[in-house]
Amino acid sequence: MTRPTFDFQRRLHAAFPFLLMLPMLWLGVAASAADWPYWRGPNMDGTADVSGLPDDWDSKGGDGSNLLWKREDIGSFCTPVVMGGRLYTIQRHLPDTEREGEKVVCLDAKTGETIWENSYNVWLSDVPAERIGWTSVVADPESGNVYVLGACDVFQCMDGETGETLWQVPLHEQFGMLSTYGGRTNFPIVHEDLVIISGIIINWGDYAKPNHRILALDKLTGEFVWFSGTRDLPYDTSYSAPTITTIDGQRQLIMGFGDGQVWGIQPRTGKQLWNYELSRRGLFAAPLVIGDKVFCSHNEENVGEWANVMGAVAAVKISGTGDQTQASELWKQYEVVAGFSEPVLVDGRLYLVDDRCKMWVFDAETGEPIVEQERFADSRQKSALLYADGKIYVTTENGRWSIVKPTADGFEVINDGRLRSESFVASPIVADGRLYFQSTRNLYCISNEAAKQSDQSMSDAYGEERPVAEDTQIAQVQIVPVEALIQPGESIEYKVNVFNAIGQKLETPSGVTFRVEGGAASIDGNKLTAAADAAHTGVQVVAQLGEATGTARVRIVPPLPWKFTFDGLSDPPLSWVGARYRHVIREIDGSAALTKISTIPKGARSRAWMGPSDLSEYTISADVRGQRALGALPDIGLTAHGYVLDLMGEAQQVQIRTWASSEERASDVAAYPWSEDQWYRMKLRVDLESEAPAQVAVVRGKVWPRDQEEPEEWTLTVRDESPNLAASPGLYGNAKVAEIYLDNIEVVENSNEP
Repeated sequence: MTRPTFDFQRRLHAAFPFLLMLPMLWLGVAASAADWPYWRGPNMDGTADVSGLPDDWDSKGGDGSNLLWKREDIGSFCTPVVMGGRLYTIQRHLPDTEREGEKVVCLDAKTGETIWENSYNVWLSDVPAERIGWTSVVADPESGNVYVLGACDVFQCMDGETGETLWQVPLHEQFGMLSTYGGRTNFPIVHEDLVIISGIIINWGDYAKPNHRILALDKLTGEFVWFSGTRDLPYDTSYSAPTITTIDGQRQLIMGFGDGQVWGIQPRTGKQLWNYELSRRGLFAAPLVIGDKVFCSHNEENVGEWANVMGAVAAVKISGTGDQTQASELWKQYEVVAGFSEPVLVDGRLYLVDDRCKMWVFDAETGEPIVEQERFADSRQKSALLYADGKIYVTTENGRWSIVKPTADGFEVINDGRLRSESFVASPIVADGRLYFQSTRNLYCISNEAAKQSDQSMSDAYGEERPVAEDTQIAQVQIVPVEALIQPGESIEYKVNVFNAIGQKLETPSGVTFRVEGGAASIDGNKLTAAADAAHTGVQVVAQLGEATGTARVRIVPPLPWKFTFDGLSDPPLSWVGARYRHVIREIDGSAALTKISTIPKGARSRAWMGPSDLSEYTISADVRGQRALGALPDIGLTAHGYVLDLMGEAQQVQIRTWASSEERASDVAAYPWSEDQWYRMKLRVDLESEAPAQVAVVRGKVWPRDQEEPEEWTLTVRDESPNLAASPGLYGNAKVAEIYLDNIEVVENSNEP
């Protein structure tokens, strides 16, 4: 498994620099400009310059049909994308089997034939298998790569031609990114040399509180370039998607976040520019950005005096640059419950379908309703609208579809129908003059011979920036990599980028000075070296040019073995991801113990990660104890290799599992009566065995009273034929009602005898 750290990526680049050139070599012969590389299209607004599209849809095929092809085995929540004549989508892999996972599928966009598949495991995720693909692939015509955030928050870069994984980072382990039962994983976007992704993150150090954070990586290497956030303790996860645009000469990334606000952020630096409070809860629908206006909607409680009213749609005007960037509300219409579907703007009118599948049409300048709640389908609405060839294409959650023509009075339904036993959550798209509709069961390609589509590029949609020569003063300093994990004695050589006030890159001058805050490392020039005796800690690096500064952080984690008694500590180890804020150190039975508290909102059920993700074949053990409160016991777990050993309080069972919401994936359970206020010892071991045609993981777990001898037999043994080959050790716990206590945690390499 690829080690998701800067150190690995740097070594790969240095050893095989030609690998990063291969996508560029392919690009010159395969890329097409009439693509749909992003889920809302090349304009990022759900529109395309195309003519001759069908105004009806024949889903059955046959003579005279406009159905070019149909795949009955390709269905998903995922909105597909198209690049260079290839369609990319996210699918379930081997559904309802012990090897179930997730995959990216690449099809010939003209014929529907499969070109390649890249399958991978889902582990330690709450996303149900039925909700795989809530996000979308993003394609990058410049490099020829595609990017995908998996259901368990593994972020991957794949070669668009071959499907080979070029790099991957398990963001749940290394950053504490959440994937929830709703399947709310976020959409990536590519900007210049960066690929940008976001999610609710419970990180380490000062970033330990939940926050909808946004992370930029070098799109070719996966190196971490910048790391930014919004507001701590957001109410929800979110699957709103970003738009990149230029307003008043300043490049901006605009997106709805889990804190209920729309934020504007500089895409090269992560600097926050402005925010607009729209909802008390997280935003799902992506804002529509047209010129200097942002149109946004939601379906939850409002803020302020309208808090007792559900839903709203608003228009916001953005002006100014740098620290003077502002968001001003132009208009707002309450009681428009539109939390999922994204609108389109046609001839100065905003067309929006609310959650109950009723059409609204607003004057974009004034907000005056032209059409209110006009029903045209008996359904629920999740997918975004597509405007192409003078028509609006609408697909709904119960399989109904409509083709709508804007009129002076509002709209006219040209044709509609229903595909029974199908559901549309994915949005319709158009590429190379072909319409694609992906339901949860099938994928359809529709077109006419007369259809023609103009070349469009996402970079053209960004708009013109102010000339860099107008401001060459350094206002921002960026250290790369912004996040890293190293061992004691290892080193990192930093690169420094500098930017002006509006986030444009300048030439980095000499004279950059560095300092380290934290005491567990030293720095000589741009080279940081972790102290030889540093262990389970972290430092912050500061680079300064004049009055401008930038920061980066480093986790320092020694090789195995590890032992944690918590004696003399006031907090959990600094380098642990997802541990602080949710855990404290308390004296239990005369000894310091790690305590998972039950008073953290929405944090009582969580995981914590201890180190790098390339660790393999090890054993984790710990003393554990649960309190009883309100008649309930907690769940206490250890994780290794992406498997969890869970001592379940209410069920009075012990379980091994990897993907909790997939019953078919490797798991086993046994009865284990246990009591509150008594110490037990838990042990979880994972071994890899070679078995044709691939490796198998043997996962063993046992539990016993701490004051008794360790039993020779394992309580549970699971064989996983689709193994997780490596992952960080960690902790799992559900302290929603009652507290959890842990002590004497050990992680060791496996011996020869299990």
